[in-house]
Amino acid sequence: MQKIPEDIQALEKKIAAIKKKTSGEPETENKHTQFSHLAMGLRLGVELASGTIVGAAIGYMLDEMFDFQFVLLLIFTIFGGCAGMLNAYRYAKSVNDIGEK
Repeated sequence: MQKIPEDIQALEKKIAAIKKKTSGEPETENKHTQFSHLAMGLRLGVELASGTIVGAAIGYMLDEMFDFQFVLLLIFTIFGGCAGMLNAYRYAKSVNDIGEK
């Protein structure tokens, strides 16, 4: 029986490692990826909340300036919420596009 040379064994190990890497098996997450997922979630929440708050503040100031009865507050709060959702969608889409590459 012939003994397999060491360089062929090393080559077979490298081929197996490359096959495992490209097979699409999920890799274990480390602390860095866990924190980045937390950061993404917090950013999405901040995008939604900040848009709504800024819209409400603008609406309130315009109501006080033009002496309306909370009409502009309601309208600008809705616009701010929509802007926050749009910003959150754009951020999530950009993160998804980066992850696919």
